[in-house]
Amino acid sequence: MNHSDYIRALLTTVDAAAIKRRHFKILFDPVNGSAIEAGRQLFSKLGRLVMINDCLGQRPARASEPRRETLIETAKQVVKNHCDLGMATDVDADRVLFIDETGVVLSEDLTAVILAHGKKTLVTPVNSSGIFTAEAKKWGGKVIECPVGPPEIIQAIKTHRADFAYEESGKYFFPPEFLWADGLLAGVKMLEAMTARQQILSRIRKDYPEFFQVKLAVDCSWSKMPSKWVGFGEKRIFGDSFMFIRASGTEPLIRIFGDSPSKKQAQELAEAGKKEVKAECGQ
Repeated sequence: MNHSDYIRALLTTVDAAAIKRRHFKILFDPVNGSAIEAGRQLFSKLGRLVMINDCLGQRPARASEPRRETLIETAKQVVKNHCDLGMATDVDADRVLFIDETGVVLSEDLTAVILAHGKKTLVTPVNSSGIFTAEAKKWGGKVIECPVGPPEIIQAIKTHRADFAYEESGKYFFPPEFLWADGLLAGVKMLEAMTARQQILSRIRKDYPEFFQVKLAVDCSWSKMPSKWVGFGEKRIFGDSFMFIRASGTEPLIRIFGDSPSKKQAQELAEAGKKEVKAECGQ
């Protein structure tokens, strides 16, 4: 499939004419990666396009993985250029984060809520924020939790015939046509959501409650790794909050998540989990 066929396939998933009538100004940051040309062609068909970090073959101008802390300069450019939406991918563009017109980088979980709105069967790994399940319940969505990792997500999509899936790294899946994470498709879908709601992204963002997720890690040798945290991991629910502990599948460490509508509670859960993990690992 060449760029033209790919772009045409993405555009057929939305009402491109309706999006174009909104005259969005879009900033796209492909971090000097593989999506430069496809992104240029795609988003120039949907609005007024500003591109940064778009020199293929050069060293990435920021950390490749798009995270709130790596997109500080990108967010400043969104505001400086008076853009309605900013989007930043990793080098191969399967991950994407979004920035509203005020320079706020949306969390990956809130983005999922916006993109999934109204869909009925939803898949996400067990470590995703509670905001996703809480909001999906409001529109009658059924959330199916799966083990962490894209292969597990795709298998769950197929098993449950899901309408949407995501993981908190910024990967979004739009089955049944697209069984892979595609940052450019997610960008098109975000423009569709803004068009359907007739709202700027900061206003959409404020429609939802804020959840906080604290992530910690503890080094633990393979020989001391507790089996109960290998594989799926362990999730403990505390009302609208949770603690999740899971051994990394690639490194000798254990990850701890604390998630809650309360920043204080999220931090306390993560710290309590860290203390327990260190004790289990003999530290």
